Order: sequence, then C-alpha cells, then structure tokens
Amino acid sequence: MKRYIFVLCITLSSVLLYTSCLSSDNYEVTTYDDMAITGFSLSVVNRYIHTTSKSGGDSVYKKVLKPIPTFTIDQSQYKIYNTDSLPKDCDLKHVLATISGSTYSGNIYYKSLTSDTLYLYSNSDSIDFSQTREIRVYNNMLEKFRTYEVKINQHQVETGTILWEKMPAESYPVDTARERWEQIVAANTDLKSFIGAGTKEAYAFSQDGRIMVTKDEGATWTPDSLDDDMSLLPRQGIAFVSCPFNPNEETDYQLLAGIIEEGEVISVVWRKIAEYGEGSQPCKWVYLPYKQYNKYYLPATPNLNLVYFHGYVLAIGTDTIRYSQDGGITWHTSDQFTLPHGSEDLYFNTEAVTDSEGALWFKINETNEVWRGILVE
Repeated sequence: MKRYIFVLCITLSSVLLYTSCLSSDNYEVTTYDDMAITGFSLSVVNRYIHTTSKSGGDSVYKKVLKPIPTFTIDQSQYKIYNTDSLPKDCDLKHVLATISGSTYSGNIYYKSLTSDTLYLYSNSDSIDFSQTREIRVYNNMLEKFRTYEVKINQHQVETGTILWEKMPAESYPVDTARERWEQIVAANTDLKSFIGAGTKEAYAFSQDGRIMVTKDEGATWTPDSLDDDMSLLPRQGIAFVSCPFNPNEETDYQLLAGIIEEGEVISVVWRKIAEYGEGSQPCKWVYLPYKQYNKYYLPATPNLNLVYFHGYVLAIGTDTIRYSQDGGITWHTSDQFTLPHGSEDLYFNTEAVTDSEGALWFKINETNEVWRGILVE
C-alpha cells in the first residue's frame, strides 16, 4: 500500500512542476509561417454515362472515373488546375478530394460559393468543384493564411462524341498502301477493281465478278471462298474495312458492303474472319442476310466509306454516321457520332479515313473541304 502511495505522490509532483513551467514567463510558442498546399488530387469522381443499347434503347449508368488526371500546383501564382480535362459526364458537384499542406501548415479551409463563409476541409466530405473554388491554408497558429484558386477543367462536349476541327486541304492523309494496291490491281488484266487489304491478305474483284485473294503481295491471285451465291456480292458503292479481332491474335475481322444494283434500299454486308496464326483453317466470306424484323440495317449508300474508329465500325456516305458494334449485323445512329456542319447535298461525294493516331478524317470532294475528328473520351 505504501508503495502505491509513493508512486501517486511522485506523479502529482510531476504534474505540479509541469504546470508551473507552463505558467512561467520562459514558455514560448513557436509560430511557423511555412504554409502551402503541397498535394492536391481527386479521390472519387463519379461519371454518369449515357449509352444506347443494340436494340436502340437509351440508358444512363454510373461509374467512377479512372484514371484521374494529375493536378498542377503553381506556387508562384497560387493556382491549382488539371491540364487533361475531365469528361463532360463527370459530376463535379460532389467530389472527394485529397489536399495536403506543408509540414508546418495548419488547417485547410474552402470558401463558400455564395458568401465569405469558410468550411473546414475533410477528405470524407464532398466538395462542389463545378466552379472555381478558393482554398485557404493557415499557419499553425491560425494567424496567417495563403489563398489558392482551384479550377477543374472539364470537356464541354459529351464523352464519346467527335470533336471536329477544320483543316487545310493538303493535310488530308494519303493512303499510300491503297494507292500501291490499286496500281498492282490495275496492272493485272484479270482483275477489275481493288477491294481492300488486311494484315496479310488483299482482295480484288475479277473481271467476271469473283472475289480474288492474294497472300504474296499480289504475285498470285486465287478465287476466295464464299458461303453464299456470288450474285449477292455488292457491285456499286463498295466499301471495305479491316479491323483487329480481339478474341484471337493474328486475326482480322473484315467487312465488305455495298449495293447489288441501282435502286436498292439496303446495302448488303459480307464479313470474313481472316486467321493467320499457325494451324489456322481457311476462312470464307459470310453473307450477313437482312432480316425483315431488323430495322437497324445499313441503308443503300452510293458513296459508302467504312472505317474502324475506337472500337466502332463507322459507315459514312451521307450526312449521317451509322455505327456497328456487332460486326456489321446492326447499324445505329447516335447524337454522339455526327459529321461537321455543312451542306447536306455535298455529303454524297465524300471520303473518310483514320490515321495512325486514331483521328477520323472527313473530306467533301466538291469543295475539297477537310475536317479532322477526335473522339472525346
């Protein structure tokens, strides 16, 4: 018992001594003016994405933005911003942010959008960043503060839409590979016209209307296999596209479309999955028949262009872009895929290609007008 009383006395003495020291004139509080925001990032940003199903229905779903762009902190002008804009479908009114200050900084506050009221920052509270915000970081004694302006840049067009920019006519990409193949086909009297080329095969129409294939850079041409009658092959407004086939390596997914004869309402579509890997079996061109109940067919287009663009096959030839996500079976329209403004009468003589950087190029031949389109992601 005496032992516990002794320990208690020692403890009380220490408390009294410490209190005496705090009340003495020798006690000083160290104040630091090293206040700065040294870290800023967004931890959670929600996206509300509009999408159209294969059946044509509209829906909206929520997902978290990933990856989130890096933010720049300009310590000379006290500004915080992102150089890579966020998609337009991001909800900037309810954002979780991670903000940190320098070693000796005190609390961080953000100012109200409608008054001079300050709110203590917490990484668990959402903040409205739909407008430029003022953020303050105080020193450790809350005597001084430094103000930062935070602006989150956001695209002004919907995600998934094409942003068009008018370009000089001479900037339109030249398809040198196609020009080379056309010269090869023109030099062969057995061939009528060039169709298109994939990774390791090229195709042309023979004088009697068959699809011919070459696997040796045009040295030899042989009839390619069809799964249906060759009378169903397109003869006018012919377009071809070769796409990567994601399920298998060394494989092309290829579409051939066009009109059988003048006056047709529907474009016929054929597809071929060309496999080049070891042990691959010969592949045929398969006719994709139009079903009477399928209202999402590809309309007859005298000047049809097919291009592969960010996972979509686009059909361009009128003032409307149609896209397919199921290998050419159904074709849809969307406000997300539109052509640049201009006279609709001029859209019936156009060209469309993509370049190595993933941009879509569109040319109106009558006016030699050229546009470059970038998909906003």
